[in-house]
Amino acid sequence: MFVIVVGGGKVGTYLARALLSQDHEVVVIEKNPKKAQLMANLLETDVTMVGDGCDPLVLEAAGLKRSDVVVADTGDDEDNLVVCLIAKRHSVARCIARVNNPRNRLIFESIGGERPITLISSTEVILDAINAHVNSSDFSIITKLRDGDLELVKMTIPKGSVSDGKRVVDIDFPRSAIVVAVDRTGEEIVIPNGDTLLRAGDSVILMVKREARDDIRAALIGTKIRA
Repeated sequence: MFVIVVGGGKVGTYLARALLSQDHEVVVIEKNPKKAQLMANLLETDVTMVGDGCDPLVLEAAGLKRSDVVVADTGDDEDNLVVCLIAKRHSVARCIARVNNPRNRLIFESIGGERPITLISSTEVILDAINAHVNSSDFSIITKLRDGDLELVKMTIPKGSVSDGKRVVDIDFPRSAIVVAVDRTGEEIVIPNGDTLLRAGDSVILMVKREARDDIRAALIGTKIRA
């Protein structure tokens, strides 16, 4: 596989080293000559190309048209966006972009089209880890879909919850949530319908949009997830 990485910082260096160890072909574009040379010294091989990854001619010279993956890993979201736009227009490569400011996620998603950009936000990864730790007693993320926009989550109903003894149809779930299953101790997993009665101790499995976590906890337990 041929991977182009735009940005030769620490992450770009570690990524290039890992890819090379897996026998992938790698080119790293870095506009700072000193950084490019430092990377070459650390990797003990010259896979760097000095230039501006936002320049279509530089990307073309790096081999954009035959690339399998393009990673936009600069510290500037605008630059990463431009790299992805060029890559999507002039290649069929999968684009992976670092998002430094989570507020810019929607901008990247808006240009995805049929080939969505895989987004990596360290801020959101750390926040998710904190939330998972804080709420590990009753809330857990099973898996994420569509670059993290959708989540399959499991929430356990403690005693005294607002949903204890209620039917699914009577619970005020947000429209962006679907109850997938109910895991009840000592019984088989239930595929619920509107008349399914929830009880304390049940683990409810739901497909939700990430921003609906607070509303889910409010509907099932009565309090919001602590951030």
